[in-house]
Amino acid sequence: MENDFQQPAEPVVPAKSSMIREAEKPEASRGALVKSLQDKVARAKKHRKRSLDRMKEDVDFYMGKQWSSSETDDRYVANIVQSHVRQRVSALYAKNPKFVAKRRQTMDFQLWEGDMAAFMNAQGAMQQAVAVGQPVDPVIVQTMQDAQQGFERRRMLDRVAKTMEIVAHHQIGEQFPSFKGQMKQLVRRVCVNGIGFLKLGYHRVMEKRPEDVEKITDITEQMSTLQRLMADKADEKFEEDNAKMEQLRNLMQELQEKQDVIVKEGIVFDFPLSHSIIIDPKCRQLSGFVGADWIAQEFILDLDDVKEIYNVDVGQSYTAYEDPNNNGDDPKKVTVWEIYSKKDGLKYVVADGYHDFLKDPECPDLKLERFWPFFTLIFNEVESDKDIYPPSDVRLLMPVQKEYNRARQGLREQRFANRPVYATYEGALSEKDMTNLQSHPANAVIKLQNLSPGQAVNSILQPIQHSPIDPALYDTSMLLEDMMRVVGSQEANIGGTSSSTATEVSVAEGSRMSSLSSNVDDIEDFLGEVARSTGQVLMEQMDQETIMKIAGPGAVWPQLTSNEIAQELLLEVEAGSNGRPNKELRIQNFERLAPTLLQIPGMNPEWLAKQAIDRLDDGLDITDAIRAALPSIVAQNSQKQLPTGDPSTDPASQGAAGSNNVGPAPGAPGADGAAMMTASQIRSQGITMPNS
Repeated sequence: MENDFQQPAEPVVPAKSSMIREAEKPEASRGALVKSLQDKVARAKKHRKRSLDRMKEDVDFYMGKQWSSSETDDRYVANIVQSHVRQRVSALYAKNPKFVAKRRQTMDFQLWEGDMAAFMNAQGAMQQAVAVGQPVDPVIVQTMQDAQQGFERRRMLDRVAKTMEIVAHHQIGEQFPSFKGQMKQLVRRVCVNGIGFLKLGYHRVMEKRPEDVEKITDITEQMSTLQRLMADKADEKFEEDNAKMEQLRNLMQELQEKQDVIVKEGIVFDFPLSHSIIIDPKCRQLSGFVGADWIAQEFILDLDDVKEIYNVDVGQSYTAYEDPNNNGDDPKKVTVWEIYSKKDGLKYVVADGYHDFLKDPECPDLKLERFWPFFTLIFNEVESDKDIYPPSDVRLLMPVQKEYNRARQGLREQRFANRPVYATYEGALSEKDMTNLQSHPANAVIKLQNLSPGQAVNSILQPIQHSPIDPALYDTSMLLEDMMRVVGSQEANIGGTSSSTATEVSVAEGSRMSSLSSNVDDIEDFLGEVARSTGQVLMEQMDQETIMKIAGPGAVWPQLTSNEIAQELLLEVEAGSNGRPNKELRIQNFERLAPTLLQIPGMNPEWLAKQAIDRLDDGLDITDAIRAALPSIVAQNSQKQLPTGDPSTDPASQGAAGSNNVGPAPGAPGADGAAMMTASQIRSQGITMPNS
């Protein structure tokens, strides 16, 4: 959310900064807790090392390093794995998710049973009592008031849900990189690594998070850098002629000259790398982290980033991160762990080798019903007491891919070995003769020095006969069949088929779509869980003023606790993330119901129009088209019909309703001859008609 930001006065370098500089060792109990947390994470990393290393190997294999890790290995590679992953991502995630907030179904009426006929009869009884001057039956009044209160409650919750829907879509649109792009990357990551994570966060004004190091953010970045440079200057960490001093001057001048700056606050969806999430070895199941007492997220940060985020200078009291890709020119880095402990409900922030907390232990910023801010997406989930991480599609295809490469490489080597080659006896040709024979141009006439007049060339030069290439030795059709059986992809999905019939291809494609349906459900469940927690965070963190700026002055945002909101509303994802074919079913059901709904007395036409627009998934706003006291277009057209000259077909000869002159429906006003109350008479009793 963009807010107004008042530029502070010209910053002045303080005499002494508040940054913690290599703090003295904490109390024994505090230091022991820090050490135990560091050891706990280190042991968990060692315990999960095989699985975490496997993820990195799968990434290298997916990137084409299928023979060795060397970049210069030029052996034959036909990257079927990458083609399969690309096809799988496009099939599973092709659209933006559509967040829809819906009111939970509840029984909102104590006395009225929802029968419209009973409502109309009670209304008629009230009218008759008013007409004869008799008091209205209290039971009828209570029933009408109960109906009114129930409908008012529903309307209020529907407006809250609409407000939440608008705010959620706004927050998704504000994500950078785009939410759709990151979700597609997450699906790709699950196919390659076997598991992917989404972390739900909240970015506040002027508060930098460790996740922001890899993102482009707002003025928070500049202000954090400015504070770090000012603190270093105040503590005499660099001299006047240092490059940091010039950077400080330029940054101060830049912030002073800025008139309008962007400050954003709102929901943040982070997608951490799969190997950066370290899970308690006690965890038995990744979905929901069943059995886990704690989960840690690992960050590799520069020392300056640690200063800007946590206001702590670790100095030399840390264990330097050993980057295998560091050539010696990059600055030293430190490993930071954010540990979410479910047992005590606290979040701890420690650095590898540092003797104190980088940030005092506190409750997590977001109070979620599930506690964990991490959400897992898994396709090939398995249950194992040895390894809870499932195999990825890359790992499942690795034997097939390797054998395919071996077959193609073997064919390549034999074709290379079967190039034309000739033999002759020692001394038959001079060095110059052999050079001319090896490198002659097209249609060349070659003079051989050692060839006697009339002597045939083949008498001294004979071609060598090679072993013929047996195609059966390098046949890969069985490998592609194995690929279909292992991951569901067939030859037709990655290219043309060799000998498969149309029926075989059709049956295989049907099997593939069936296998995809389970993954589609996994994505829907994943997004539904994320959306529900997003709604809870919005209700908890955003105030009324911010909501009004996003959703408009008509927004409804009650001040309720998180538990109350979770009980009243459910923010769920409509089937729009993967193109599941239920849209046509909703339209068909509405087309069947509409004729019946049109015959029910008291049915609100505006509600019917809204339902039709919602099912057609159109962006029309019906409030722009409706005008009060304006008859329907059908009624207007019937009034403009010209005389036909035939009394049986002339609308003017059939009464005021023309061709629509039919008897009242059962239960409708006038059907039994009783006059109904007017709108003013109903309002005089304190009763309003329900709109839906």
